[in-house]
Amino acid sequence: MTLLGCSAAGAEDAKTFLGFRLLDLENQTVKWRTPTFGRSAIVTYAFATAPVETPGSRNCASMLPPAAAYDASKINKRQFRSEVAAAFRMWEKVADISFRETRDTRAAGILIGAQARPLGRAFTNVALKQGTGEKKVIGRSLICINPKQPWKVGFDGRLGVYDLRYTIAHEIGHAIGLDHPSAAGQLMSYRYDEKQTGLQPGDIQGAVLLYGPRANTRRFATTGAGAGGVPSSDANRGWPFGIGDGRVTSSPKAIDPR
Repeated sequence: MTLLGCSAAGAEDAKTFLGFRLLDLENQTVKWRTPTFGRSAIVTYAFATAPVETPGSRNCASMLPPAAAYDASKINKRQFRSEVAAAFRMWEKVADISFRETRDTRAAGILIGAQARPLGRAFTNVALKQGTGEKKVIGRSLICINPKQPWKVGFDGRLGVYDLRYTIAHEIGHAIGLDHPSAAGQLMSYRYDEKQTGLQPGDIQGAVLLYGPRANTRRFATTGAGAGGVPSSDANRGWPFGIGDGRVTSSPKAIDPR
């Protein structure tokens, strides 16, 4: 894997830990629109409106409309979409990437739905756009959440019930080219712990490296990580986003961060 920053950090390497890791697919880092770092992008997104089959994808290969996941938790459509929009805005506020909702589920760059075959908590499948030369770009990302797991809006200390905004923001990070940098300390870390409500220094640095900074917007992070985005001393506590230990599985054309 291409690694910018370390996969884990402690006091001895705090000065070099950058707090982010970029996705590596087909032996290259990946992003939307152009492979050149620092270039902006506009990405469309949509919500599945019917069962969707994407052969070759892992975990998100079969998706249902997202209501299949949030209805059981007494969350309504308006709340869900509001939380998703807020999750997209987290990334828009710091990096020069913009998201536009579309009703065209076939053409949308990012498609959001519920897992037809429930597993873990939430997953993202990233596929490259084929036929774009030696340096490929992201062509499609799928985000799927588990309908058999409970969901909530807002933090309340129950780590067994994931907050939708936090979870979707994490998965959007994967969808735009970021991997897990550590166990904890960043929003993109692979353990859910409710210690920060927004992007952390490493999350911001990674997104800005890929797409450039958002003009006229002061980049900041909420409480949680220290200087450099170093994970806290209790980084092994918390709940994993998917299953396993945070490792990323890949296939030649798609990747499924958890």
